[in-house]
Amino acid sequence: MAVSLGLSHYLLTRQLTDVAIKLEHEYGQRLIAAKSQMSEVLAMLQKKQETHCSEETIKLLKLKLFIQSDQPVPWVKFNDENIICSAIGRWPTPPGGKLLSSDIDGYGLVKATNINTINKQKMIYAIATDGAAKIFVPVQSTAAINRVLADCQMCGGINIKVNGHDWVSQNTDANPFASIEYQAKDSQFNYTLITNESARNLLWLTVFLLLMLPAALLASIGYLLRDRVIKFYWHRRFKSGLKREAFSLAYQPIVDTKNEKIFGVEVLLRWRKKNGQWHKTSSYIKILEQDSVMPLLTKWMIKTALSELKSLLKSNQISRCSINISAKQIEQGQVLAYLQYLANNGYPVDQLCFELTERQPVESWQQMLEFISGCKQLGCRIKLDDVGIGYGGGMLIQQLEFDCLKINKAFTKLLSNEHNQPFVIRSYVAIAKEINISLIAEGVETEEQAELLKELGVHLHQGWLYSKALPATELRAYLLSH
Repeated sequence: MAVSLGLSHYLLTRQLTDVAIKLEHEYGQRLIAAKSQMSEVLAMLQKKQETHCSEETIKLLKLKLFIQSDQPVPWVKFNDENIICSAIGRWPTPPGGKLLSSDIDGYGLVKATNINTINKQKMIYAIATDGAAKIFVPVQSTAAINRVLADCQMCGGINIKVNGHDWVSQNTDANPFASIEYQAKDSQFNYTLITNESARNLLWLTVFLLLMLPAALLASIGYLLRDRVIKFYWHRRFKSGLKREAFSLAYQPIVDTKNEKIFGVEVLLRWRKKNGQWHKTSSYIKILEQDSVMPLLTKWMIKTALSELKSLLKSNQISRCSINISAKQIEQGQVLAYLQYLANNGYPVDQLCFELTERQPVESWQQMLEFISGCKQLGCRIKLDDVGIGYGGGMLIQQLEFDCLKINKAFTKLLSNEHNQPFVIRSYVAIAKEINISLIAEGVETEEQAELLKELGVHLHQGWLYSKALPATELRAYLLSH
């Protein structure tokens, strides 16, 4: 028993140490890149003799961002100004920043809260200083730490100190079975990680295996197969839903506020339970996108939407019908051929618009380019959905030819908070103007949000202020009344 307890403790502390090493390695990589980026920005400002946050300075930083779209946005603070200057605009210097360390070569670390993020996350910025300005580049954040912790089943709480200063403390009040303290060799970060309740369960499982090995063996096999069992369970439910015609479509209007007319609709999938109620879309959509039934369901959605809206599209009462599509669906290579088949059979394929979701990373850029090219030949439009909150964001805009960007409802919601400035929306308005494409804001729920969006230059709106998602019959009645 003592041996099994000791072995469990060793394995747990080893895993926690590996997590601390991974956190430190990722930080080190970001710091190297940040120093190079800051040196380049300082050299650029010195060459242009920029001494304040002018429009020319912002243009220079914006050009730098487009050239290096895979790197974070640097901030510049000129010594004689109390504002932050960046590629997405300027804003007052945020309060609460604290210098944690500095070295003789002009670099240092600062901790601060990023007020431009949705949850105002804690950040560590690398800082470079010269005679005229300071350059800030993020090198560590609570979001980056939580992404690493999410992959560690045994991780519970974490405490991080930088040069002796407390920075992050999460779930450290528990009485853990195991914990480790790791002082980085090449930086001033000190990590303390503790196990969560799963570690205690691992200990119980070890004892249980010693007492009832045959039963535990079967349980272990079930644990190893749990992902396959869960996938099989959902696959059977999705197939059953298709077979009993439990899936249906609803259409949410997109309004052009310049002329107060309906511009188009977004197609939304609905899944009815056996008791007549509806499944919550967020409870299954990520699993559905990964399931082998998705290509068949996508074809069904396209054909059903074009059938239900055929007369509205052909009479131009609706200009565009938007359907979500993931990178994985595109890379499976079935959609283009099906669109060609529908076009050959009289369906108004040229009025479709595909919204590329960012829930999955792009694995084949070549297939994405071929899909977009094929769609445009058929007259379809391509839109980037939920821009800025998923995989790729800036890289997708840089690499692919979109006709429209859709601003996520999280940014629209922030407009109702007087303490939040719409820097992100302004940046996407600027990008859209730069590459001559349109913008849609989703999640518009109040007149105040609508007016602010129009002032910012966003005139295509979607949200409950105008209408909820409607079945085809109710959509026709809505169009008649509007």
